[in-house]
Amino acid sequence: MAEQTLTQFTDKILLEKTFSCAVCEKLLTLPIVLVEDVGNVCNNCCKERDLKGLQNVKLEMILKELKIPCKFQATGCKERIIFSSLKEHETNCKFHEKPCLLSHAGCEWKGVQSDFRSHFNECHSEHVITNSQSFFVIDVNINEETNVTKLLKGKQECIIIIKKDLEDLLHTICDVKNTECNYDCIIKHLGQSSNCVETKCKVSSFSNMHTTRINLSALQQMTEATNVVTLQIKMSTYNESTEFDEKVLQYFECPVCKMLMKPPIYQCKFGHSFCSNCRPKLEKCPNCRALFGTTRNYSLEGLTAGISYSCMYHHLGCEDTLLAHESDKHEAVCPFKPYPCPLDDCSFKGTHSNIGKHLDENHKDKVIAADFFKTTVEFRLEQMMDFYNFHQKFYIVFDENIFRLSFKRNSDYSFWAVEVLRKKEEDDVFIYEIGIIDMRKPDRRLIRCDVCFTDTNSEELFKKCILFPNNILASYACNGMFTYYCQIRKRQ
Repeated sequence: MAEQTLTQFTDKILLEKTFSCAVCEKLLTLPIVLVEDVGNVCNNCCKERDLKGLQNVKLEMILKELKIPCKFQATGCKERIIFSSLKEHETNCKFHEKPCLLSHAGCEWKGVQSDFRSHFNECHSEHVITNSQSFFVIDVNINEETNVTKLLKGKQECIIIIKKDLEDLLHTICDVKNTECNYDCIIKHLGQSSNCVETKCKVSSFSNMHTTRINLSALQQMTEATNVVTLQIKMSTYNESTEFDEKVLQYFECPVCKMLMKPPIYQCKFGHSFCSNCRPKLEKCPNCRALFGTTRNYSLEGLTAGISYSCMYHHLGCEDTLLAHESDKHEAVCPFKPYPCPLDDCSFKGTHSNIGKHLDENHKDKVIAADFFKTTVEFRLEQMMDFYNFHQKFYIVFDENIFRLSFKRNSDYSFWAVEVLRKKEEDDVFIYEIGIIDMRKPDRRLIRCDVCFTDTNSEELFKKCILFPNNILASYACNGMFTYYCQIRKRQ
């Protein structure tokens, strides 16, 4: 009852503007100055207008005892805060209306934090990047007046703002869902060299943003960046179990390759352990110079059954943790596993998801974005010796799987082979079908099928592939040309 009476009293005197500045009419701030012929004036107005008076100590004492409604009451805040904490609360209040972070681009929306996500998703979808692994890549042109704003949707949802300011590149990153944040963001800056500049920053709240500065000159010098800097952004969460795993896993680190050891784990006679990849390469223990036998560290191997290993590509963004017997299968198809471009003269490297995009954008003349490819080639039996070293390669991309079709011919045979370069699912098996079409009678066809190759060298490839004798193909040729197709399907 007393609390209710105090609340009613507070509301009444606030309504009567007893605690309002006589000049600006806002809630008084300390110290309160009683100015003759003016009234009670806040500290800010006294300084701005150079007003003199007496400090109203008694009014200050009463004000300090009151719980004041947040000034964002009209937009949904129901908090009443003791006066001494009012300023801090209102600074961070989630009901504080703010303009859209793309207001510089012409957006006139203004609202509270809880409505911001839906507004951004609906009105600025081109600025939204989604990755369930909370790993994001953004290209920034540092020769322009940069102002990049993106909503990063992963396990968290964060806004990142990147600006160029004189000699610095500024990053501001904040969580748009949580008012209190307890995780970090790692940002790697890459240019044309293999070097990168890495910075770790705490993710701030939406209502209390802070900025990290990176010197542009140093960044360009370190990474050899010219126009574009690529930002790799990795969100991470912290919890006690993660800290425990990290402390335990340090004892499973191979001293040679620094990778985590999984069964089988070998040891020298003095107990120094090494992974199964490094052991065959060592004649003596690099720690104590003792000779190796075939001794296994079964105790350490037994402990691996209860250990969760981070994916070997965690530094590239993968957050999966797996048991030892599961990790090899995952790492074979991990979405963050880096792959080189399959074209011999291209140095590009990328993940499973962007290698297909790279092929489509940079090698259109060699890429077929479908599971069916049909073409017509020159064929004259009397000229086969001229084509002894004739060899064509095409790349087929469909359903996130990447294949290489190789067509070769010599004086006696024509060969077709299809290799699986990238699989979306490791267990998938693919069949390729080669069909020779008589274009004078399209229903007349010569068809053969076989299983797509994996990890086969070029010498073995054409020993096991589909082939047709050239003298048979001659009967399907029309005006010195013949048509073939290649179709790929998944084996059920």
